[in-house]
Amino acid sequence: MELRHINKEARYLLAVSGGIDSMVMADLFRQNTLNFQVAHCNFCLRGEESDMDQQLVQDWCARHNIPFHFQRFNTADFATEHSLSIQEAARLLRYTYFNEILSLGSLEYVATAHHQDDNIETVFFHLLRGTGIKGLTGIPVSNERIIRPLLHISKKEIESYAVFNSILYRNDSSNKKEDYTRNKLRNIILPLIEDSFPQLRQTMSKNIVRFNEVNEIYQKAIDAMRAKLLEQRGQDYYIPIRKLKLVSPLQTVIYELIKPFHFSFEQAIELIRLFESHTGAFIQSHSHRIIRNRDMFIITSIDISASDMMLIDTSTEEISCADFSVWLKPMSGPLDIRSKEKNVEWVDRRLLKYPLLFRKWRQGDYLYPLGMTKKKKVSRMLIDEKLSLPEKEKIWVLESDKKIVWVSGIRIDNRYRITDNTKEIIQIRIIKNRTE
Repeated sequence: MELRHINKEARYLLAVSGGIDSMVMADLFRQNTLNFQVAHCNFCLRGEESDMDQQLVQDWCARHNIPFHFQRFNTADFATEHSLSIQEAARLLRYTYFNEILSLGSLEYVATAHHQDDNIETVFFHLLRGTGIKGLTGIPVSNERIIRPLLHISKKEIESYAVFNSILYRNDSSNKKEDYTRNKLRNIILPLIEDSFPQLRQTMSKNIVRFNEVNEIYQKAIDAMRAKLLEQRGQDYYIPIRKLKLVSPLQTVIYELIKPFHFSFEQAIELIRLFESHTGAFIQSHSHRIIRNRDMFIITSIDISASDMMLIDTSTEEISCADFSVWLKPMSGPLDIRSKEKNVEWVDRRLLKYPLLFRKWRQGDYLYPLGMTKKKKVSRMLIDEKLSLPEKEKIWVLESDKKIVWVSGIRIDNRYRITDNTKEIIQIRIIKNRTE
């Protein structure tokens, strides 16, 4: 058997559990006189069995004079503390530990013993859970500093090699348990399919190669769509709705556009419904929000410090970013609303249409300045104020139903002013951080 995707001049850290796959990989590295060290993770999940796994790997390294690293983890407690499954917790602990060893600088890559059967199981697992083209490509041969030199080798070949070369290894009893979905797939579902399709594994291996080639073509097409439709402005991203409506297939393209911002395929369908919605309508992932604003969808971070836009609904009293906070305080008239503070204004609450947008100004914005009946571009107003370019870049505007209500720190729109008929008032106050 040959190791693939190996640079004979590189220095490797082998992830060795003590099972047949990783022990065979370690022997192949040794037989090829490659420069490597071994790392073992004891997850302390199987009591004495886990300790015996560790001892086997440690003894093998000592016998062959191979540098050995190991770490014991309280995996169960870690999983509970971080609300993870045992598998997820073990994976996170494992790769964090490997990266710590790599960070010391003497080693370049981590090699894992994933093989052809693992790859096939992964594709089936993704397919049954629901996946796009990417999920059908299986396990990548390499991923940043992780390589998988056995990915082309079947489990049967690994077992034959172990017998022929008298490789010592230990069986993980948890692999036989049906508590885990992957074990059910490996031990029950795939053998049943093989009864009817004996060439399943060979066929799937060939399919995975083709899926990877299809995915390469697919990604090039998606990248072209992304360049055409997704425009970055500051820290936010803009998608023109009219152009978006014309693409085909619509659901798939939208999903690929918004997937990097942690949106699901179901939310892509939901975004299509926003084609006919009003300004301020939005959908949200755990990290981002997509807001309809006039003829644009704007993708903005929920972390306001990393965004050029804030969404304000009727319940908002305070919203903050890195540089300032915005306070909105309902008040009742009549009031003395005269103030010399630039960052305080009052508007007629009943004229506002929620949700409001508080965003950085842009070219083309205009309003009807207080006391005037003619509109004026915000860009012209900033020139009249004799603001420097850095000062202009820090100007935000409050928008309601596509109309500018306030150019912060400068002037409100005449249409939202307080009059004798005003019943409800909103005071808007900007409090700048001390670093400003």
